[in-house]
Amino acid sequence: MNPKRLASLACVLSVFAALVVLPGRSHTQSNGPVNSAGRILPADAAPIERQVVRFMSPEPRSLDSSINDYDTESTIIPFDPLLRRDEHWVPGPGAADSFESSEDGKIWTFQLRPGAKWSDGRPVTAHDFVYSYRRMIDPEEANPYGGFYYDIKNAQAINRGDIADLSELGIRAVDDLTLVIETEKAAPYLPYIVSFGNAFPVPKWQVEKYDRKWTLLENIVSNSGFKLGEWVNGSYMTFVPDPNYNGPHKPYLEKVIHPFREASTATILPYENNEVDIEIVDITDLDRIEKDPDLSRDLVKVAARGSWYLFFKTKQPPFDDIRVREALARAINREAICRIILRGTAVPGYSMIPPEFGEYSGDDLKSLQNFEPDTGKRLMREAGFPNGRGFPRQEMWLRAPSPTINLVGQAITNMLKENLGIDITIRSADRTMYMNDLYNWRMNLGFIVFYADYLDPRNMLDMIWHSQAKGYSRSDWSNTDFDRLVEEAAAELDMGRRGQLYRQAERIMVEDYAGAFLYHPVNLELRKPWIRGYSTNPSGISGSIDYTQIYVSNEP
Repeated sequence: MNPKRLASLACVLSVFAALVVLPGRSHTQSNGPVNSAGRILPADAAPIERQVVRFMSPEPRSLDSSINDYDTESTIIPFDPLLRRDEHWVPGPGAADSFESSEDGKIWTFQLRPGAKWSDGRPVTAHDFVYSYRRMIDPEEANPYGGFYYDIKNAQAINRGDIADLSELGIRAVDDLTLVIETEKAAPYLPYIVSFGNAFPVPKWQVEKYDRKWTLLENIVSNSGFKLGEWVNGSYMTFVPDPNYNGPHKPYLEKVIHPFREASTATILPYENNEVDIEIVDITDLDRIEKDPDLSRDLVKVAARGSWYLFFKTKQPPFDDIRVREALARAINREAICRIILRGTAVPGYSMIPPEFGEYSGDDLKSLQNFEPDTGKRLMREAGFPNGRGFPRQEMWLRAPSPTINLVGQAITNMLKENLGIDITIRSADRTMYMNDLYNWRMNLGFIVFYADYLDPRNMLDMIWHSQAKGYSRSDWSNTDFDRLVEEAAAELDMGRRGQLYRQAERIMVEDYAGAFLYHPVNLELRKPWIRGYSTNPSGISGSIDYTQIYVSNEP
């Protein structure tokens, strides 16, 4: 067989000349009815009219997440990127059926699916992706995730205003169905980048006509198995199959209903009342769930792939002193937080990369940030703040905190008071305000999570901790040795050496106390027993919900 044919993603990450033809997900088919999307329902599926699923989350401010990821909350984004991740985060076919890379890992060619259409009937072309990627890194759009695409040639220079011509971006359409992306260096992880949920095409004609209002119900044009059906402000939105979609992600469901609610008012009451089929669980409800035989049966654990950490403004007092940063890291009892407050739904964290990654090294780095309050007191004394005297009062910022995160925040401030004698007050902000202030380095101290966008160390290390200018990075922390290592690792084609470089970089970051790394969460959800189409591994961790793959079973 031609070695450039039929390579798996693992091969792509190590053999960069491979042409990858990505197979669609396999399903057990039946002679059952065909739904409105043209998909045969599984043998155990309920009748077509019952293929409706409901879930709640805050109302999106916009569905234009290719420009602002933080505006869309937890709703469905009805767009297909070049590649799409499955429930286990492995990239598969999306708008592109196949791709190949050059031997040096810098030129990537994607073949788009023939006959693909937008929801208004226009063809989906490679030119749409060229326009969309240029828009994502256009500095005038102020995309807070613009740095996500800096691997593409000239993306950083364009995003920072050093190159004014958007056509200099390393992405071009050879023809309507062939897209070429050129990277600055070898980028073995590029399939992860282009399968990011927000790396989707946008309809140029609608964007240019309606600007930021192009995703309103009356204006939106999409390219996925779902399209927006209704959007009643302040109440709900619905998604329905798009009859124009001809790809591998046609849904089983006839409708997804998404009622809105504020994050601060989230409870499991709608789930108990059978008003929703899927519900995110806050720890504050865990006792009641575990005591209820029906609710406890429906409780599932879902891989979170994230890290909660404290961040500091490291360029000005008091956190410009590494002793102060280390003292805070040493003063927090992670084991107690995970065991008592989080009820075992998190593991203590001592580094940035979560346990779901093959490169996880938190156990090896534990000694650098372990709970040692006496060490913390000594460091504060050496820094000129004995028992906290003279330490300036600080605010610890929380982003749209759930009841559980409020409890964790209070525990952190109590531990800092008890173990270091310092006074920290909690300040909350909504997501948009918080992220704006975060990227502009207006916070001295904050507590936040970063959930992985893809399963590669570059995402957890470079995306957050590589030094960048204000407005482009979460943190003002910088370290030239760290930067050098992650830059070298990103372009390294030898997977063994690449992993070693990332481990060295992460140790430098932890030793320099860029942050105080506290825990890695496991998400909890309630899912009705009739929701099928996701898997559970031997450890009891369920796959993420993919609304194009789940269906309503006729069996309890």
